Amino acid sequence: MSASLPTELDFNPFQCDLDAQCAWKNFGGLTLDEAHAKFEKCPESYQEDFMFMGGKAFAYYYPVIDRFLRRTIEIPEDQRGDRQSWILPQCIKNQFEGHRNLYVRPLKDSVLDLCAFMLENIRLFADDWSDPAEIEIHWRELRELVSKCT
Repeated sequence: MSASLPTELDFNPFQCDLDAQCAWKNFGGLTLDEAHAKFEKCPESYQEDFMFMGGKAFAYYYPVIDRFLRRTIEIPEDQRGDRQSWILPQCIKNQFEGHRNLYVRPLKDSVLDLCAFMLENIRLFADDWSDPAEIEIHWRELRELVSKCT
């Protein structure tokens, strides 16, 4: 991961993606701590940004997703709310498919580790949008895809 913040071009490499432009508007110029704080306040408003930001930007901000989900174990059950555990694997999966793969490939081990955490702790996400069995399917699919990346 580069020490410098991702540029607008890192978020929107083809300069014509409105969703990537939205991701830039929401996260551009933020440090990892600032991005995590913003995401933690309203994950339902920002989760799709991770799906559409360019690969370089995603590689930089991926730790926000990891930290957000792992932190769930520390939050009392009645305060967890929707942890977006049903959509975040889809956001990550989108990054590992197609042209963005080059930049996110170095995250392989980290993503597989997060998949293992999620699959071991599905019960933490029982009150999420979907039932845990459906959430588990998404994380298993992500694990399968990422494990095949070379």
